[in-house]
Amino acid sequence: MKLSIVTPFPPDISGIGQYGWHMVRGLVQTGRFERILILAPQTAEAGMPTPEIPGTEVRRPWTQDDLRAPARLLRCIRAEDPHLVWFNYGFTAFGRSRLSNMLGMTLPMLVQQRGIASVVTLHEIIESVQLREIGAKNGRLTHLGGALATRMLLEADAVCLTIRAYVDRLKARYKVGNLHHLPHGTFDEPEFLPLPNPHRNILVFGFFAPYKGLPRILAALELLRRTDPDITLTVAGGDHARYPGYLAEVRGRSGVLPGVTWLGQMSEPELRALFARASVVVLPYTATTGASSVLHRAATYGRPVVASDLPDLRAVAKEENLEVIFVPSHGEEELAQALRQVLADRPRREAIGRHNLQAMTGMTYIDTSRRYADLFQDVLDRCRASR
Repeated sequence: MKLSIVTPFPPDISGIGQYGWHMVRGLVQTGRFERILILAPQTAEAGMPTPEIPGTEVRRPWTQDDLRAPARLLRCIRAEDPHLVWFNYGFTAFGRSRLSNMLGMTLPMLVQQRGIASVVTLHEIIESVQLREIGAKNGRLTHLGGALATRMLLEADAVCLTIRAYVDRLKARYKVGNLHHLPHGTFDEPEFLPLPNPHRNILVFGFFAPYKGLPRILAALELLRRTDPDITLTVAGGDHARYPGYLAEVRGRSGVLPGVTWLGQMSEPELRALFARASVVVLPYTATTGASSVLHRAATYGRPVVASDLPDLRAVAKEENLEVIFVPSHGEEELAQALRQVLADRPRREAIGRHNLQAMTGMTYIDTSRRYADLFQDVLDRCRASR
């Protein structure tokens, strides 16, 4: 099968881009594709270097916030003439402009109309995103545009979602039968990393934006260190694509905080050691935009997680049998208390970590990629049979 993929892609740093990179390397390992072409946006090469994936070709024929990007991509797809196109999407995959993103959402429908099989992975749905919390415009036009974009994406031959609750919600609203649940899973082989002892370090990691709760965990750390100055916090990761400069802003506003280590953006090979140094991983978010790769990485390495009690995180924990310590999504007092309790109870931390590690068995990137390969073949067979 000749496969083309439209996705953000490293070295540009984004959660969806990292997902695409790991899924591509898994697809290559299945040995079921004669050619894989990745159509990624141009990048300023500001991200951490990521190893190339043998057996693939990466082209960068489009830029974000360019209204001509969908036309450029469509020309590339027609010239390539693949058997199937996979679109790895979020609602802001085409930049910060609502018009650019709306035009980008038309691509799967246009490809399908040209007789090429199309599959979409949608990492967020407008029906579940707390628009005000993530700093997006929350007017009627935004909701109408989001619903229209969803309807266009549902014209693809198959639409994959990483949270089962998303599947149920879209089925109920749009009455469609082409939805598939493919759990986000983890990007690494499950491995229990021994908990650091006696060192007690909290890790917050990811792509930071105002709704990721960084000031909240900094305030909670101050409360913790008043009674236990040995507790430390590591902040690792870069700015969210929509909020360039946010980390520097928070760090400048906070000043010098005892016990805080700022590591910046991390490369893939550095992440195992990063999680090995952590006693607990915290997700202090005030809102979410889909499944959390950080939650899955923590589970993969046997690390307990303290997380804000938000619907997406609750759904993932329930669907994947993960034990997560949930706290209210605002305020630092209860967050600090939950962290204090889990840091004081090493046997509990180890028990949670081992439980979650077991839950990740069968959910690695290669397992997810095999599911994609099976779905792609099924979609292609059905398309051929219907012609």
